[in-house]
Amino acid sequence: MKKPIIKEVIVVEGKHDAEKLAKCVEADVIVSNGTHVSKEFLALCKDLNERRGIIVFTDPDGPGEQIRRKIIEEVGTTKHASLHILQTKKKQKVGIEHADCEDILEALKHSATYDIVRTSIEWSDFIALGLSGKSDSQERRDVLSEAFHYPKSNAKTSFKYLNMIGISYEECLEILKESSL
Repeated sequence: MKKPIIKEVIVVEGKHDAEKLAKCVEADVIVSNGTHVSKEFLALCKDLNERRGIIVFTDPDGPGEQIRRKIIEEVGTTKHASLHILQTKKKQKVGIEHADCEDILEALKHSATYDIVRTSIEWSDFIALGLSGKSDSQERRDVLSEAFHYPKSNAKTSFKYLNMIGISYEECLEILKESSL
């Protein structure tokens, strides 16, 4: 079975949820890492929602609902996917990671937009901007992460965020010129 491609970025609670989604769909996924959702993470969600849309897909339990409420309060209107607790339960644990792909696809069917994969910045452009392989590459990536509201990260992860958000070579170049880098 070919995995459907989801346009929106999916927000989940933990890395195991993200791993499960990767088995079921082609999508960019970000992880909240529990209920202590940082201001930086919420800013990233807001930016992603404005650019591509997000789907909040948290566990059907107290902590999952708490994360969902925090995102709604900060980001505003978003798409949501949810599963019944019985679809996500394994022994005493509850989580998206325990759901069947069929159930996940059914939940996403009601909120996702299906799309083709697009790359907003190529790796060769990323290198040409000096974002990898140079002595000041980390500083350059940090400038972009601040400008586009994503966490400071290594080259590979920064490249992924730029494509996830839909940032072009030209936008990166403009920000780097403004910062004198």
